[in-house]
Amino acid sequence: MSAIINNSFRKYQADNFISSFITNNIYVAIGKNDPWNGASLGEYSQTSPSDTAVPTPDDTSVSPGIHWNDLLALKKIPSSSVSHVIARYDWESGTVYREYSHTRNDIIDNNNSATSTLEKPFYIFTEDYRVYKCISNGNGAQSVIKPTGSGTGIIPTSDGYRWKYMFEVLQADVLKYVTTDWLPVKSPASNNTTQKTVEDAAVDGALEYIKVTAGGTGYKTNAGTARAGGGANTIPLADSGSTPASEVDNFYDNMIVRITSGKGSGQFRTITNYTGATRTATISPDWDANLVPDQTSVYTVFPAVTITSSDSSTPASAAVSKITGGVVEEVVVYVAGTGYRSGTAVVTNGGGVNATLEVVISPPGGHGKNAVSELGGAFVMMNVRLIGFEGEDIPINDDFRKVHIMVNPKLNTSGNPLATGTVYQKSEVQEDSGIFLYTEFRTPIYRASDSTEDIKLVVEF
Repeated sequence: MSAIINNSFRKYQADNFISSFITNNIYVAIGKNDPWNGASLGEYSQTSPSDTAVPTPDDTSVSPGIHWNDLLALKKIPSSSVSHVIARYDWESGTVYREYSHTRNDIIDNNNSATSTLEKPFYIFTEDYRVYKCISNGNGAQSVIKPTGSGTGIIPTSDGYRWKYMFEVLQADVLKYVTTDWLPVKSPASNNTTQKTVEDAAVDGALEYIKVTAGGTGYKTNAGTARAGGGANTIPLADSGSTPASEVDNFYDNMIVRITSGKGSGQFRTITNYTGATRTATISPDWDANLVPDQTSVYTVFPAVTITSSDSSTPASAAVSKITGGVVEEVVVYVAGTGYRSGTAVVTNGGGVNATLEVVISPPGGHGKNAVSELGGAFVMMNVRLIGFEGEDIPINDDFRKVHIMVNPKLNTSGNPLATGTVYQKSEVQEDSGIFLYTEFRTPIYRASDSTEDIKLVVEF
């Protein structure tokens, strides 16, 4: 028998931990104002620690009592200062980024278990505080053009990459959560944000990318400016210039003609018949009314792609979009469809052979629907700032070496009610009350009257 803990379970635990800040009273506690020195059985195993050789905490039955003895003060962590976080990967020119893949085992881990290699991440962070997911890396090309923009579609760059805009870190979250190693990520997004627009536009089971795994040979194409004289279901292709259309009948039959600029831009149609003598293609269905291509229309003709799936709700449409020397290099999806959980794609015409394609299935809900799940929501950051005296409850002109997370400590008053206030000194809290969830040993941190300690703690589930 074999089993795994799914990443969805890790996110579920992280979600529950964040929710617990609403129903519980959770505090950051600081402690230990004396140097690390000598053995401390039950607290750590090192025999000769020092303030420059900090020991590693042990989790024993007696360690909570030792931590309590060293306690100095507590400050509550409000639920507004807790967030999912993901690892920070700044975009760097010249890097080959990993593509998103629906078949990737453990998408959070950059270690490829299939090849035992450490790979680059599949998302990046820019100096604009925006996060983009790599949909295509241009067949292993170096990324040299930084993605920009915050639209809902796939964003192509001239280096062959395709990116999906995910979100922009809100200014209010930058100070709280952004570090050299971590970024905050939220879902659902706040209203009136670009991330909310992306979430609302995401389509479950949309087929947004088809990867070319082998380009084959001998595939034909044509590109140029249409001539005047076309009709509702025809387009006269170029008869001059560097790439005139073929004079052979039926040469482009069943291929796709797409208008890339000029009148009728954005339309794509199937060529049902091609007459070589006049270089005219008959298309189906008809051109949109009032948008019949004319002599201003720039077109491309490429092989069609046939997509097969047993579970799509609305079928997708695609065609080859780049051929060099007869080799297929890129496929564009014109209609993403809905409901895809699996599928295959093949180049069905164009005169060539041996091109192979891979359908890449979007995550549940579609790309951008749930940034936390899609980018690895197994980490949570808590942020607390200790500012000066804090009402004379947090000591100054002293140092501390321990940081803890404590849940539901009680007050040292009649009836020992739960602590619910913002800041407490040790004497105000009932001895040995509360639960230590997290312990971190540090080098000494000295506190003065004008000190501000910005404590950011990250836990992984």
